[in-house]
Amino acid sequence: MTGDRTHSCTCGTMRWRIAHAARGTHLVCYCEDCQTAARFLKHQTTRLDSDGGTEIFQTLPMHFEFLDGRDHLAVLRLGPKGLLRWHAGCCGTPIANTLPTPKLPFVGAIVPPGVDGYGPITALVNTAPAARPIRETGVLGAHLSIIGRILRARLSGKGKSPFFDDDGTPVVVPRVLSLQDRNAARPN
Repeated sequence: MTGDRTHSCTCGTMRWRIAHAARGTHLVCYCEDCQTAARFLKHQTTRLDSDGGTEIFQTLPMHFEFLDGRDHLAVLRLGPKGLLRWHAGCCGTPIANTLPTPKLPFVGAIVPPGVDGYGPITALVNTAPAARPIRETGVLGAHLSIIGRILRARLSGKGKSPFFDDDGTPVVVPRVLSLQDRNAARPN
């Protein structure tokens, strides 16, 4: 596997890294929610591929490190019970998705389409909203892989996350989108 796993937001204020040794699942998600988040953050051209897919590297939060600008970290939810969608508050660049609790250690790092360094894409998921017909592949393997990682992290106590305080609250208060804002950003 080649490639640098250091990323920055589009304005350069924030930088983060995913450990080179971190194992994970490299997939593309075409769901309406991933598309809506990218559109709301005005990053549909930098984080969505031509079919509306978001490249994600699913790994453990302990492999994720902020290098610069962590004080600009922001988070939104598309609804009151949605995923936490972390982004750069300075320019809106999507960074990662997490579950709303660190009790299930998981991070879906949003990576630019076609980025090197994460191995081959092994799953295409939630493909119905894609711009063209795309067949889902690797869904079961992606689910089993992340469940296995989560269980190993829980059992080993290696579930520390840079997205949550020690008491389990997000390091930033999430902004929950109104129904009007969410609907305005939905893909056509």
